[in-house]
Amino acid sequence: MSAFHTKTIAGILDPVAQQVSVLVIQYEAGQQGKGINAAEMNIETVIASTSQLATVAEQAANDSNDPIFQRDFPSALTAVRSGSGGLQSALATLTADPFSSTGRRNLITGAKGMLNGLCDLLLMYDECEVRKIIKSCDSVKNYFPVCMEVASMEDLSFYIKNLTPGLTQVTKQVKNRADDLLHKPYADILRRETDQLKKLTPMLVGASKSVINAGGNEELTNAAQQNLQTTIDKMTASMKEIIRVLLLKDPDYGKKIIADFHPLALAKDAVLADCRRITGWLTAGALPDSEGLKCATDLVNAGNELAKGVTGTAGQEIGTIVKDIGDIVKDLNTLGDGGSEADKAALKKALLEKVAALESTVDKTDVLASTPSGAVSRRVEDAKRWAATGEPLNDVTKSNLDDLLTTSRAVAKATGGKEGAMIEASCDRLEELIKDAAKLELEIGNVKGKADNRARILAWLDQLDNQVKMGDEANVMASEVVRAGVNQLTEWAKDSPAVSDANAVHAYNKILDAGKGAAEGLSKAEREQVSELVDDVRIAMDRYQKTSSGGGASPAEVKQCQANILTAVHRLGTVLEKADMTGDNAAENVSTGVERVLDLLEGPGVKPGSNDKVEKSIRSTLDKITAIGRAVADHNPGPEGEEINRLCDNAKQYLAQRTWIIKNPDKVSPEMVAQNTQNLKDTLRELESKINEVEQDRDEGTELVSAVNTAQQWASTGKGGDAEGTAAVGKVISQSRYLAKGLPTKDKREIYDLCQELEDLIDEFNRAPEGRKRALRSQIADKMNEVKQAARKAQATHPGTETAGGLPECAEVIESWLTGPSLERNRAGERAVEDVVDMANELAKNIGGEVGADIKVQSDKVKGLLENLQRVLDDPKSSPEQKKAAREALKDAIDDLRKACNDHLAAKVVDTFVDITGPIMELRAAALSPLTGAAKSENFNSKAADFSIHAEQLCRVAEVATDVGCDQDPHRHDNIKLSIEALRDATPLVVYSGKTLSLNPTSESANENFDLVKQQWTTEAIRLRSDVDKCVKPSDFLVESERKVKEEGDAAKYLMGTNPKEAMVKVAMVQKITNRVLEVTDAELDNTGPCEYKVKLVDHRNNLDKAIKQCSVATNNHIQGKAADPKAFDKSITEVHMNISKIKDEMVGFYLPLPPLPEDLPPPIEEEDDAPPARPPKPAESDDEEEEEFDVNAPAPDPVEAPIEHAAFKLRQETAKYHEEDNGMITAARKIAQKFQQMAKYTKGRREILELGSTEDQRMFAPRGSICSVTSSSEKSEFSSMTDMISTCKEIIALTKQIQKHADLISKNCPDKRLVLSLANSMEPMGMLSQQLNIIASVKAAACGKYDESSEVEADEMLTINAQNLMKSVRDTVRASESCSVKIDSASNKLKFKRK
Repeated sequence: MSAFHTKTIAGILDPVAQQVSVLVIQYEAGQQGKGINAAEMNIETVIASTSQLATVAEQAANDSNDPIFQRDFPSALTAVRSGSGGLQSALATLTADPFSSTGRRNLITGAKGMLNGLCDLLLMYDECEVRKIIKSCDSVKNYFPVCMEVASMEDLSFYIKNLTPGLTQVTKQVKNRADDLLHKPYADILRRETDQLKKLTPMLVGASKSVINAGGNEELTNAAQQNLQTTIDKMTASMKEIIRVLLLKDPDYGKKIIADFHPLALAKDAVLADCRRITGWLTAGALPDSEGLKCATDLVNAGNELAKGVTGTAGQEIGTIVKDIGDIVKDLNTLGDGGSEADKAALKKALLEKVAALESTVDKTDVLASTPSGAVSRRVEDAKRWAATGEPLNDVTKSNLDDLLTTSRAVAKATGGKEGAMIEASCDRLEELIKDAAKLELEIGNVKGKADNRARILAWLDQLDNQVKMGDEANVMASEVVRAGVNQLTEWAKDSPAVSDANAVHAYNKILDAGKGAAEGLSKAEREQVSELVDDVRIAMDRYQKTSSGGGASPAEVKQCQANILTAVHRLGTVLEKADMTGDNAAENVSTGVERVLDLLEGPGVKPGSNDKVEKSIRSTLDKITAIGRAVADHNPGPEGEEINRLCDNAKQYLAQRTWIIKNPDKVSPEMVAQNTQNLKDTLRELESKINEVEQDRDEGTELVSAVNTAQQWASTGKGGDAEGTAAVGKVISQSRYLAKGLPTKDKREIYDLCQELEDLIDEFNRAPEGRKRALRSQIADKMNEVKQAARKAQATHPGTETAGGLPECAEVIESWLTGPSLERNRAGERAVEDVVDMANELAKNIGGEVGADIKVQSDKVKGLLENLQRVLDDPKSSPEQKKAAREALKDAIDDLRKACNDHLAAKVVDTFVDITGPIMELRAAALSPLTGAAKSENFNSKAADFSIHAEQLCRVAEVATDVGCDQDPHRHDNIKLSIEALRDATPLVVYSGKTLSLNPTSESANENFDLVKQQWTTEAIRLRSDVDKCVKPSDFLVESERKVKEEGDAAKYLMGTNPKEAMVKVAMVQKITNRVLEVTDAELDNTGPCEYKVKLVDHRNNLDKAIKQCSVATNNHIQGKAADPKAFDKSITEVHMNISKIKDEMVGFYLPLPPLPEDLPPPIEEEDDAPPARPPKPAESDDEEEEEFDVNAPAPDPVEAPIEHAAFKLRQETAKYHEEDNGMITAARKIAQKFQQMAKYTKGRREILELGSTEDQRMFAPRGSICSVTSSSEKSEFSSMTDMISTCKEIIALTKQIQKHADLISKNCPDKRLVLSLANSMEPMGMLSQQLNIIASVKAAACGKYDESSEVEADEMLTINAQNLMKSVRDTVRASESCSVKIDSASNKLKFKRK
């Protein structure tokens, strides 16, 4: 959101912006040579109003305790007062001389400084107010857990008395903030979360009472405490969500590699931590001897690992000390409890000395200098000094360069994968350049050639250094960092002297950095999960610091805070460990594990059970392999994932057979042992191959990387032939340009320019003689490297396009792509197709069975046709007919898939939401059951499981309905997502409160608490069902309901004679479905105004209500044997079905689309005598735009290169569907699009002129229409100054008010309430965006003068976002208005939507 995100800020800025607009207009008039009348500009009023605001803000800053506000406030205040001073100076100067250039300069400079300073000042004050609210939220949030310490009713009364004022203040502050926000979705979230807090507060009290009344019953106490803890967690989560929305921003942590994450750095930290623990044991008795010896053993193991990784004398010294420590530990273990105290003391003294020596040695050792990247870096520095100074290539330098290449190639081999291949390619390129350098040494006078050669060597040395560092750190896992941090924090929580508070804070910071860095490389869902867990760790540490530093906390409270930190860190480590398994190292870790197992199985004389250590190692390694395999399978659903899971299962089975063989040696033959070993080997090799294949496919998913690697191999070595090499370079260019299409303008332009330079080099290469081709290949390699780096940088900053939305939104994007004139690939269209496939697969997974399998087959077909279309479009040999045929096949398949999804979604909604409260009623009955002991517990647990499954199924179907359903109202989609979260949050509360009730059914507090939770859950479920029903067409719902009633009714008729009990179950289902039909019918009646359709629907609804009541009576009479007519039961079931069928037929007929017009319409009758006169020509001075010819099938402007033009084109496409006659809304919308197009041309051209160096003064005095006064030579705008731009913005605002007026009139006359609500939601942002446009135009206009890239870019971005959102709101309003107009009586409908 922009800085103008509250009504308060916009209300203050709007009048000031209007006054600044007047000043800009006067300034531009003065630049054209006209005199400025200072008296007409009302400068004194502007100065007075801003000065008053500045004084109020200064007083607020003086009264504030916010250090951030007090720190930042003076700069903004200075800017405001400086701007006011500039305006005062301009007023005095222009009063004396209306033509003064100094006065004009002071006028525009003062206006700009005052407006920008005022924006900053208001934003700072707003952030200060938000921090106040967050501080209140934090204090209340941190008080929630204190409820766990309440032990009596007096304590509870005291707790509520303290909680209520703070909670009341927070809810009031948050409500006021929500009312002030301009962005409705954020305001809705704040209101919803405050309502949630109000609902949870009585539950908190009830849960606390249950804990107090639990008495000495341990099981009851545990259940009640679990219920209370869950309630506290939910309230804390709501408060955290409020804080998140108040901030309105998320921290953007860039992916970074920190030296502390390196395995050797982690090993060093582990050694130092163990040294400190042992020192505490030996000097202060901080540990018992058993723990101290265990810690010493850990130190030996960690020290040996560190010594292996550190090369040179430092590693040898560490290894020697560790060996001595190991000998001492061994002697201490040998002595045990039987040794003399003197011997033990002597050994401990020696151990203390050795540990101190080890700590000193390790602490001063730079472990990373011993890594391959460290060795390469040192040699790179030497080589760079040689290349930079121009020294001759002597033997010493050659030796250093040879060592550099050898070490780098070793890293490439160890790294493997695409990183290793890139290092290898850089080594090859450097080797060629070094050979060229040796040849140039023999040439005399070729100074330029030598300089160019050394410059290329320097560039490639930098690249090699970076690549080796990345390769050396490629195996670093974030989970290892967290694991090491957990060890330190655990010791810290035990008050170990080995780990101080400073050490704990250091470990905590490293854990946060690891989580933040790891999150960037994960999927969206994993990234959100990790970010949330990182926040939990941070919150836990903040709570500990506040508790421990306050002085009033008890030791138990401090310990609890430390325990919370450890719990949060453990959860983060578990998630990261799973993520690491599916990261870049998954295949390598599996290969290493498989090699280890095979070595153990193939060792000399190895037999099952002959060596316990070998068997233990085999089992542990195999567990890690299968864990990684299953994690990879989870991330690769489909045949590949199923195959990996099968191989993991087989490996586990063969390992179990091996265990049985070890336990039963007398029952097996040598052949069975050999066969088992061979099966295990074959399975592991197959598993390794499959995981490598899956990971390789993932690595090669970026076609650009694969293309660059192939092309660079040719450019570096010349292998493969020139034809294949240039074709590979051509693919690099194609892929780079395709990637650039979805990037911002600056990045896109950079990549396009590099591709053009690469194309020029290829053209030159194809024409060059053989003697020059080698040098050109070298230039091509350098240029490809630049392309790759630019593409990687852009991809990291902008990692792909966002999804289009639900199925209807995706279908719109796909329709635009597949029916447009362009026969090229489209990133947004392809992404939308992939999203449709994903949504269909999710629906198929929820439905299951044959229906789900059918949807899965259709989605796989769409996926295959998309891949086929991509191949056809990429193939230069494909004809336009082939491309159109492939495109048409994909479009037909998507249409079929959409229809199947909509049909089956209705059936799933009918089945899932037919009875939402049944399971919770059964859970209550189980809790109050007269059963006792294990029988009651088993019954309750079974019902609780059924209820949880039912609740989760409701949520999953609702999620699918949000994506696949027909409803496109984004506000309702947001409400559904919030209802899903609320339902999921309430479900465990129901279970825990039910458990408490089952253990104490006579407790009044337990009953009250369960009823409160049950009521909230039911309310959320009903709200969710109501919103989900709107995602399904009523006619589709009725079709599926009728089918289901007929199916269940026929079964009931059949079973009534043979199995009345089962028949009653079927009748109950008929009644439930009928009740749902009545609910949907009532909703349709509420949504429909007076008409014949409503009258018929009311009649059918009343008949159905009577029929279902008669069915209940007939069923009871038949069961009790009181039925006068034996067929009365069957007739009652048939009557219910017939009435549902009538409602269905009525709705289906009402919602049928209008029939198409006949193709052979007769020509209109021409009556020449009565023909209307020709339309007179438009007056020359008229400002009204004529509706020029618009080609709806023309390719749309690039959404990245020309975002405003793209949005305007989409709006013009929408308006072009209708005749403008008798429709002022369409005319206004068309004019808005045209004006934004002109504004975009002007702003783009102005930026180009200023970038070229034309000053604002030169542009103002240039003749109107010249290149300096308009835009650019290629694209001319119809207005040429900021005055025109300001007036255009005012005209756009006036046009939006016209559209709002027309839409309000339609809303009043439309009888369909659902369509009216959709129209209101579409129109709602228009007022806010219009106000923002006025402010943004003034901010941009005030930037006149010397070109400032940062301010120009910021102003352009604000204008672009506003224009896109405003035109989208207009487009949505036009669509919603047309839908409403269909339902309006023709006599009342003054706005005619006539399609062309």
